[in-house]
Amino acid sequence: MKRIYFDNAATSFPKPEPVFRAIDHYLRHAGNPGRGGHSFSLAGARAIFEARESIAEFLGIVETERLLFTPGCTESINIVLKGMVRQGTLGRGDRVVTTNMEHNSVMRPLTEIAGDSGIEIVSVPYSGEEERFGAALRKALKDGAGLCILSRASNVTGELLPVRLASELCAEAGVPLAVDAAQSAGKVEVDLSRSGVTFWCASGHKGLMGPPGVGLLYIAAGAELAPLVTGGTGSQSESYEIPAILPDRFEAGTQPGQNIAGLAAAVGWLKKRGAEDMLRHELNLTQRFHAWADERKDVELFGPSIMDGIRTAAEPGKMPVVAFRLAGLDSNRVADVLDSEYGIAVRSGLHCAYAAHKSLGTEKSGLVRASFGPFNTMDEVEKLIASLAEIAARGGS
Repeated sequence: MKRIYFDNAATSFPKPEPVFRAIDHYLRHAGNPGRGGHSFSLAGARAIFEARESIAEFLGIVETERLLFTPGCTESINIVLKGMVRQGTLGRGDRVVTTNMEHNSVMRPLTEIAGDSGIEIVSVPYSGEEERFGAALRKALKDGAGLCILSRASNVTGELLPVRLASELCAEAGVPLAVDAAQSAGKVEVDLSRSGVTFWCASGHKGLMGPPGVGLLYIAAGAELAPLVTGGTGSQSESYEIPAILPDRFEAGTQPGQNIAGLAAAVGWLKKRGAEDMLRHELNLTQRFHAWADERKDVELFGPSIMDGIRTAAEPGKMPVVAFRLAGLDSNRVADVLDSEYGIAVRSGLHCAYAAHKSLGTEKSGLVRASFGPFNTMDEVEKLIASLAEIAARGGS
Protein backbone atom coordinates (compact mmCIF):
# COMPACT_ATOMS: atom_id res chain seq x y z
CA MET A 1 0.00 0.00 0.00
CA LYS A 2 1.37 3.42 -0.97
CA ARG A 3 1.54 5.68 2.06
CA ILE A 4 0.22 9.25 1.85
CA TYR A 5 1.29 11.83 4.41
CA PHE A 6 -1.09 14.66 5.32
CA ASP A 7 0.28 15.71 8.71
CA ASN A 8 2.63 18.50 7.66
CA ALA A 9 1.29 20.88 10.32
CA ALA A 10 2.87 18.56 12.89
CA THR A 11 6.12 17.90 11.00
CA SER A 12 6.83 18.35 7.30
CA PHE A 13 7.57 15.12 5.45
CA PRO A 14 9.56 14.20 3.51
CA LYS A 15 12.47 16.58 3.95
CA PRO A 16 14.21 18.08 0.92
CA GLU A 17 17.29 16.13 -0.13
CA PRO A 18 19.72 19.00 0.68
CA VAL A 19 18.71 18.65 4.35
CA PHE A 20 20.04 15.09 4.51
CA ARG A 21 23.25 16.06 2.75
CA ALA A 22 23.88 19.03 5.06
CA ILE A 23 23.34 16.93 8.21
CA ASP A 24 25.61 14.17 6.92
CA HIS A 25 28.34 16.66 5.94
CA TYR A 26 28.28 18.39 9.33
CA LEU A 27 28.52 15.14 11.27
CA ARG A 28 31.41 13.97 9.13
CA HIS A 29 33.45 17.18 9.07
CA ALA A 30 32.60 19.47 12.02
CA GLY A 31 33.58 19.48 15.67
CA ASN A 32 32.27 21.40 18.69
CA PRO A 33 31.81 25.03 17.56
CA GLY A 34 33.65 27.64 19.61
CA ARG A 35 35.44 25.04 21.74
CA GLY A 36 38.89 25.25 20.23
CA GLY A 37 40.99 26.77 17.49
CA HIS A 38 41.47 23.57 15.52
CA SER A 39 40.00 23.03 12.08
CA PHE A 40 37.11 20.80 13.24
CA SER A 41 35.86 23.35 15.77
CA LEU A 42 36.26 26.18 13.27
CA ALA A 43 34.30 24.21 10.67
CA GLY A 44 31.41 23.79 13.12
CA ALA A 45 31.45 27.47 14.08
CA ARG A 46 31.57 28.52 10.44
CA ALA A 47 28.59 26.31 9.56
CA ILE A 48 26.49 27.81 12.37
CA PHE A 49 27.55 31.36 11.51
CA GLU A 50 26.62 30.89 7.86
CA ALA A 51 23.33 29.25 8.82
CA ARG A 52 22.40 32.19 11.06
CA GLU A 53 23.22 34.69 8.31
CA SER A 54 21.24 32.81 5.67
CA ILE A 55 18.15 32.24 7.81
CA ALA A 56 18.21 35.82 9.11
CA GLU A 57 18.25 37.13 5.55
CA PHE A 58 15.25 34.94 4.71
CA LEU A 59 13.33 36.38 7.68
CA GLY A 60 14.28 40.00 7.08
CA ILE A 61 16.50 40.29 10.17
CA VAL A 62 19.22 42.93 9.86
CA GLU A 63 20.99 42.41 13.21
CA THR A 64 21.62 38.72 12.69
CA GLU A 65 22.91 38.14 16.24
CA ARG A 66 19.32 38.69 17.38
CA LEU A 67 18.28 35.42 15.73
CA LEU A 68 18.80 32.63 18.25
CA PHE A 69 18.83 28.88 17.78
CA THR A 70 16.77 26.96 20.34
CA PRO A 71 15.67 23.31 20.69
CA GLY A 72 12.25 24.21 19.24
CA CYS A 73 9.35 26.65 19.19
CA THR A 74 8.08 25.45 22.57
CA GLU A 75 11.43 26.27 24.15
CA SER A 76 11.45 29.68 22.42
CA ILE A 77 8.06 30.53 23.90
CA ASN A 78 9.20 29.38 27.35
CA ILE A 79 12.31 31.55 27.08
CA VAL A 80 10.12 34.57 26.33
CA LEU A 81 7.49 34.04 29.03
CA LYS A 82 9.74 32.82 31.83
CA GLY A 83 12.60 35.06 30.75
CA MET A 84 10.41 38.14 31.18
CA VAL A 85 9.44 36.99 34.67
CA ARG A 86 13.06 36.32 35.61
CA GLN A 87 14.10 39.66 34.12
CA GLY A 88 11.46 41.41 36.22
CA THR A 89 9.63 42.93 33.26
CA LEU A 90 6.58 40.77 33.93
CA GLY A 91 5.20 40.09 37.39
CA ARG A 92 2.41 40.33 39.93
CA GLY A 93 -0.28 42.78 38.89
CA ASP A 94 0.58 42.54 35.20
CA ARG A 95 -1.66 40.91 32.64
CA VAL A 96 -0.73 38.85 29.62
CA VAL A 97 -3.13 39.28 26.73
CA THR A 98 -3.63 36.32 24.43
CA THR A 99 -6.40 34.78 22.28
CA ASN A 100 -8.74 31.82 22.36
CA MET A 101 -6.91 30.17 19.44
CA GLU A 102 -3.63 29.35 21.18
CA HIS A 103 -1.65 26.12 21.24
CA ASN A 104 -0.67 24.49 24.54
CA SER A 105 2.88 25.65 23.87
CA VAL A 106 1.57 29.07 24.84
CA MET A 107 -1.17 28.16 27.29
CA ARG A 108 0.75 25.74 29.51
CA PRO A 109 3.78 27.93 30.29
CA LEU A 110 1.46 30.93 30.51
CA THR A 111 -0.72 29.14 33.06
CA GLU A 112 2.40 28.09 34.94
CA ILE A 113 3.82 31.60 35.30
CA ALA A 114 0.38 32.98 36.14
CA GLY A 115 0.10 30.55 39.05
CA ASP A 116 3.64 31.20 40.26
CA SER A 117 3.77 34.96 39.77
CA GLY A 118 0.22 36.21 40.15
CA ILE A 119 -0.03 37.32 36.53
CA GLU A 120 -3.51 37.68 35.04
CA ILE A 121 -4.28 35.97 31.72
CA VAL A 122 -6.75 37.82 29.50
CA SER A 123 -8.00 35.83 26.50
CA VAL A 124 -9.44 37.88 23.65
CA PRO A 125 -11.87 35.91 21.46
CA TYR A 126 -11.10 35.75 17.75
CA SER A 127 -13.67 34.60 15.22
CA GLY A 128 -12.42 36.11 11.98
CA GLU A 129 -13.95 39.54 12.55
CA GLU A 130 -10.92 41.82 12.68
CA GLU A 131 -12.80 44.97 13.64
CA ARG A 132 -14.40 43.33 16.68
CA PHE A 133 -11.14 41.60 17.58
CA GLY A 134 -9.23 44.88 17.30
CA ALA A 135 -11.64 46.66 19.61
CA ALA A 136 -11.43 43.87 22.20
CA LEU A 137 -7.65 43.71 21.92
CA ARG A 138 -7.26 47.47 22.34
CA LYS A 139 -9.37 47.33 25.50
CA ALA A 140 -7.41 44.38 26.92
CA LEU A 141 -4.05 46.05 26.30
CA LYS A 142 -4.95 49.00 28.51
CA ASP A 143 -4.45 49.08 32.27
CA GLY A 144 -1.48 46.93 33.17
CA ALA A 145 -0.80 44.69 30.17
CA GLY A 146 2.81 43.54 30.28
CA LEU A 147 2.78 41.36 27.18
CA CYS A 148 0.60 40.29 24.27
CA ILE A 149 1.22 36.83 22.82
CA LEU A 150 -0.66 35.21 19.96
CA SER A 151 -0.32 32.64 17.21
CA ARG A 152 0.26 33.82 13.66
CA ALA A 153 -1.83 30.91 12.44
CA SER A 154 -4.04 28.33 14.14
CA ASN A 155 -2.70 24.79 13.98
CA VAL A 156 -6.30 23.54 14.01
CA THR A 157 -8.05 25.57 11.31
CA GLY A 158 -5.14 27.24 9.54
CA GLU A 159 -6.72 30.62 10.19
CA LEU A 160 -4.31 33.56 10.12
CA LEU A 161 -4.58 35.96 13.03
CA PRO A 162 -4.02 39.68 12.30
CA VAL A 163 -0.50 40.17 13.62
CA ARG A 164 -0.08 43.48 11.80
CA LEU A 165 -3.13 44.87 13.58
CA ALA A 166 -1.90 43.46 16.88
CA SER A 167 1.54 45.05 16.41
CA GLU A 168 -0.05 48.44 15.74
CA LEU A 169 -2.24 48.22 18.84
CA CYS A 170 0.66 46.96 20.97
CA ALA A 171 2.84 49.85 19.79
CA GLU A 172 0.02 52.27 20.61
CA ALA A 173 -0.26 50.81 24.14
CA GLY A 174 3.50 50.38 24.67
CA VAL A 175 3.14 46.62 25.15
CA PRO A 176 5.65 44.08 23.76
CA LEU A 177 4.26 41.56 21.27
CA ALA A 178 5.30 37.89 21.08
CA VAL A 179 4.28 35.76 18.11
CA ASP A 180 4.03 31.97 17.92
CA ALA A 181 4.92 31.40 14.27
CA ALA A 182 5.14 27.62 14.43
CA GLN A 183 2.53 27.20 11.68
CA SER A 184 3.43 30.18 9.48
CA ALA A 185 7.24 30.22 9.39
CA GLY A 186 8.48 29.29 5.93
CA LYS A 187 5.07 29.88 4.38
CA VAL A 188 3.99 33.44 5.20
CA GLU A 189 6.47 36.14 4.20
CA VAL A 190 7.93 38.14 7.09
CA ASP A 191 10.24 41.12 7.45
CA LEU A 192 10.98 40.92 11.15
CA SER A 193 13.14 44.02 11.36
CA ARG A 194 10.12 46.10 10.28
CA SER A 195 7.30 43.99 11.72
CA GLY A 196 6.82 45.65 15.11
CA VAL A 197 7.10 42.18 16.70
CA THR A 198 9.20 42.05 19.87
CA PHE A 199 9.64 38.28 20.13
CA TRP A 200 9.14 35.83 17.26
CA CYS A 201 9.19 32.07 17.93
CA ALA A 202 9.24 29.32 15.33
CA SER A 203 9.79 25.63 14.72
CA GLY A 204 12.40 24.46 12.26
CA HIS A 205 10.67 21.20 11.36
CA LYS A 206 7.33 22.40 9.99
CA GLY A 207 6.98 24.94 7.17
CA LEU A 208 10.70 25.73 7.24
CA MET A 209 11.24 22.08 6.16
CA GLY A 210 14.17 21.45 8.50
CA PRO A 211 14.84 18.59 10.93
CA PRO A 212 13.33 18.30 14.42
CA GLY A 213 15.44 19.53 17.31
CA VAL A 214 16.00 23.13 16.26
CA GLY A 215 13.82 26.21 16.62
CA LEU A 216 14.21 29.95 16.27
CA LEU A 217 13.77 32.96 18.54
CA TYR A 218 14.07 36.54 17.34
CA ILE A 219 14.50 39.25 19.99
CA ALA A 220 13.97 42.81 18.78
CA ALA A 221 16.38 45.59 19.73
CA GLY A 222 15.67 47.02 23.17
CA ALA A 223 13.93 43.90 24.51
CA GLU A 224 15.41 42.25 27.59
CA LEU A 225 15.09 38.64 28.74
CA ALA A 226 16.86 36.54 31.34
CA PRO A 227 18.05 33.21 29.88
CA LEU A 228 16.56 29.97 31.19
CA VAL A 229 19.70 27.89 30.68
CA THR A 230 23.22 29.00 31.50
CA GLY A 231 26.61 27.38 31.10
CA GLY A 232 29.55 27.23 28.75
CA THR A 233 29.32 29.28 25.58
CA GLY A 234 32.89 29.13 24.33
CA SER A 235 33.21 32.84 25.10
CA GLN A 236 34.34 34.80 28.20
CA SER A 237 35.31 31.57 29.94
CA GLU A 238 37.22 33.51 32.60
CA SER A 239 33.92 34.82 34.04
CA TYR A 240 31.12 33.04 35.89
CA GLU A 241 28.70 35.74 34.78
CA ILE A 242 26.30 35.09 31.93
CA PRO A 243 27.62 36.75 28.77
CA ALA A 244 25.64 39.85 27.84
CA ILE A 245 26.33 39.55 24.12
CA LEU A 246 23.94 37.88 21.70
CA PRO A 247 23.58 35.16 20.66
CA ASP A 248 25.89 33.71 23.37
CA ARG A 249 23.61 34.84 26.20
CA PHE A 250 20.91 32.37 25.12
CA GLU A 251 22.93 29.61 23.47
CA ALA A 252 24.71 27.88 26.33
CA GLY A 253 26.02 24.38 25.82
CA THR A 254 26.91 22.52 22.65
CA GLN A 255 24.56 23.47 19.86
CA PRO A 256 22.95 20.83 17.62
CA GLY A 257 25.09 21.92 14.69
CA GLN A 258 23.86 19.17 12.40
CA ASN A 259 20.24 20.28 12.87
CA ILE A 260 21.13 23.93 12.38
CA ALA A 261 23.00 23.06 9.19
CA GLY A 262 20.01 21.01 8.05
CA LEU A 263 17.67 23.92 8.71
CA ALA A 264 19.90 26.29 6.74
CA ALA A 265 19.86 23.84 3.83
CA ALA A 266 16.06 23.66 4.02
CA VAL A 267 15.80 27.46 3.94
CA GLY A 268 18.14 27.51 0.95
CA TRP A 269 15.85 25.02 -0.76
CA LEU A 270 12.83 27.22 0.02
CA LYS A 271 14.58 30.24 -1.46
CA LYS A 272 15.47 28.35 -4.62
CA ARG A 273 12.08 26.72 -5.11
CA GLY A 274 10.09 29.80 -4.10
CA ALA A 275 8.15 29.59 -0.83
CA GLU A 276 5.25 31.56 -2.33
CA ASP A 277 4.95 29.19 -5.30
CA MET A 278 4.95 26.17 -3.02
CA LEU A 279 2.29 27.69 -0.78
CA ARG A 280 0.14 28.41 -3.82
CA HIS A 281 0.40 24.73 -4.74
CA GLU A 282 -0.56 23.67 -1.21
CA LEU A 283 -3.52 26.06 -1.16
CA ASN A 284 -4.74 24.66 -4.48
CA LEU A 285 -4.85 21.24 -2.80
CA THR A 286 -6.69 22.81 0.14
CA GLN A 287 -9.18 24.47 -2.18
CA ARG A 288 -9.96 21.15 -3.88
CA PHE A 289 -10.78 19.59 -0.51
CA HIS A 290 -12.97 22.57 0.41
CA ALA A 291 -14.86 22.33 -2.87
CA TRP A 292 -15.63 18.65 -2.22
CA ALA A 293 -16.59 19.19 1.42
CA ASP A 294 -18.87 22.14 0.60
CA GLU A 295 -20.96 19.86 -1.63
CA ARG A 296 -21.61 17.32 1.12
CA LYS A 297 -24.04 17.54 4.00
CA ASP A 298 -22.16 14.93 6.04
CA VAL A 299 -18.84 16.85 6.12
CA GLU A 300 -18.50 19.82 8.45
CA LEU A 301 -15.52 22.12 7.92
CA PHE A 302 -14.13 24.41 10.60
CA GLY A 303 -12.32 27.68 10.04
CA PRO A 304 -12.18 29.79 6.86
CA SER A 305 -13.89 27.96 4.01
CA ILE A 306 -13.47 30.37 1.09
CA MET A 307 -10.20 29.90 -0.71
CA ASP A 308 -9.03 32.63 -3.08
CA GLY A 309 -5.43 31.44 -3.25
CA ILE A 310 -2.64 33.81 -2.27
CA ARG A 311 -3.80 37.39 -1.96
CA THR A 312 -0.31 38.53 -0.95
CA ALA A 313 2.77 36.64 0.22
CA ALA A 314 2.26 38.16 3.69
CA GLU A 315 -1.51 37.44 3.84
CA PRO A 316 -2.32 34.26 1.91
CA GLY A 317 -5.82 33.86 3.40
CA LYS A 318 -5.12 30.74 5.46
CA MET A 319 -2.64 27.94 5.85
CA PRO A 320 -2.96 24.66 3.87
CA VAL A 321 -4.89 22.96 6.67
CA VAL A 322 -8.41 21.50 6.74
CA ALA A 323 -10.16 20.58 9.98
CA PHE A 324 -13.40 18.64 9.67
CA ARG A 325 -15.66 15.92 11.00
CA LEU A 326 -17.86 13.36 9.33
CA ALA A 327 -21.40 13.31 10.65
CA GLY A 328 -21.92 10.71 13.35
CA LEU A 329 -18.34 9.44 13.29
CA ASP A 330 -15.64 9.76 15.94
CA SER A 331 -12.64 11.74 14.69
CA ASN A 332 -10.16 9.23 16.09
CA ARG A 333 -11.99 6.39 14.36
CA VAL A 334 -11.90 8.21 11.02
CA ALA A 335 -8.16 8.86 11.32
CA ASP A 336 -7.50 5.25 12.33
CA VAL A 337 -9.41 3.85 9.34
CA LEU A 338 -7.66 6.25 6.96
CA ASP A 339 -4.29 5.04 8.24
CA SER A 340 -4.92 1.31 8.60
CA GLU A 341 -7.08 0.70 5.51
CA TYR A 342 -6.11 3.44 3.06
CA GLY A 343 -2.53 4.30 4.02
CA ILE A 344 -3.34 7.96 4.66
CA ALA A 345 -1.80 9.75 7.64
CA VAL A 346 -3.86 12.55 9.19
CA ARG A 347 -4.19 13.79 12.75
CA SER A 348 -7.26 13.61 14.96
CA GLY A 349 -8.23 14.76 18.44
CA LEU A 350 -7.49 18.11 20.09
CA HIS A 351 -4.16 18.85 18.36
CA CYS A 352 -2.53 20.14 21.58
CA ALA A 353 -4.82 23.18 21.24
CA TYR A 354 -7.65 22.82 23.74
CA ALA A 355 -8.33 26.57 23.77
CA ALA A 356 -8.90 26.59 20.02
CA HIS A 357 -11.17 23.55 20.15
CA LYS A 358 -13.13 25.04 23.02
CA SER A 359 -13.70 28.18 20.96
CA LEU A 360 -14.95 25.99 18.09
CA GLY A 361 -17.17 23.88 20.36
CA THR A 362 -15.24 20.70 19.49
CA GLU A 363 -13.43 20.14 22.78
CA LYS A 364 -15.32 16.88 23.39
CA SER A 365 -15.38 15.41 19.89
CA GLY A 366 -12.12 16.67 18.46
CA LEU A 367 -11.61 17.00 14.71
CA VAL A 368 -9.80 15.31 11.85
CA ARG A 369 -7.04 17.50 10.43
CA ALA A 370 -5.32 17.09 7.08
CA SER A 371 -2.40 19.42 6.42
CA PHE A 372 -0.76 19.61 3.01
CA GLY A 373 2.90 20.11 2.13
CA PRO A 374 4.98 20.90 -0.96
CA PHE A 375 5.45 17.23 -1.88
CA ASN A 376 1.74 16.37 -1.82
CA THR A 377 -0.12 16.00 -5.12
CA MET A 378 -3.66 16.52 -6.37
CA ASP A 379 -3.95 12.77 -6.96
CA GLU A 380 -3.26 12.21 -3.26
CA VAL A 381 -5.99 14.67 -2.30
CA GLU A 382 -8.38 12.85 -4.63
CA LYS A 383 -7.47 9.62 -2.81
CA LEU A 384 -8.27 11.28 0.52
CA ILE A 385 -11.61 12.51 -0.79
CA ALA A 386 -12.56 9.10 -2.20
CA SER A 387 -11.50 7.36 1.00
CA LEU A 388 -13.55 9.70 3.19
CA ALA A 389 -16.59 9.22 0.96
CA GLU A 390 -16.29 5.44 1.40
CA ILE A 391 -15.86 5.73 5.17
CA ALA A 392 -18.90 8.02 5.41
CA ALA A 393 -21.00 5.68 3.23
CA ARG A 394 -20.34 2.67 5.43
CA GLY A 395 -20.67 4.59 8.69
CA GLY A 396 -17.04 4.22 9.70
CA SER A 397 -17.20 0.42 10.04
